Amino acid sequence: MTDQQIISLFQARDEKAVSALSDKYRRTILNVARSHLHSPEDAEECTNDVMLKLWQSIPPAEPNSLEAFIVTVTQRMAINMAERQQAKKRGGGIPAQSLDELAAAVPARDSVEDAVRHRMLTEAVERFLVSLDDDAQTIFVEHYHNGSAPREIAVKFGITGIHVRKSLMQTRRKLKAFLTEEGLL
Repeated sequence: MTDQQIISLFQARDEKAVSALSDKYRRTILNVARSHLHSPEDAEECTNDVMLKLWQSIPPAEPNSLEAFIVTVTQRMAINMAERQQAKKRGGGIPAQSLDELAAAVPARDSVEDAVRHRMLTEAVERFLVSLDDDAQTIFVEHYHNGSAPREIAVKFGITGIHVRKSLMQTRRKLKAFLTEEGLL
């Protein structure tokens, strides 16, 4: 079956499109996924996710080159999957750099006293977050709680990367001052 026939099946929302795509491109998708992922199971999962993504993407997308479109979608999904797995290894989904940035403002937990202090610290941080304006609070939570990179936040909210980094820097500075004032640093 030609690429144009497969695209026509997708546009007609005919489920035969997925099997035709699988027959023609499954090996390509699997090879691209394997080049970014370390386990055969992950590559297989990514391949299935790509099939679903293509079903959801065509239409509205009308690719000129079906193979190039498939390879691009596969690379993006495999890279995102690899990054999520790596992030979990570094700190439960929060990027290591984000954890390092907060390390100066948040003391370590080693004893029962530190556990109590940690609880007080958590409550203080919650009070601090409520005191922030919506913009700063959203950026801070998106970065430190959700683990989003500054460039991702910028794209998501339609602001510049410089604005995001400046807001994070100012908020960290305010957090440190707030925690010092609360007697927690």
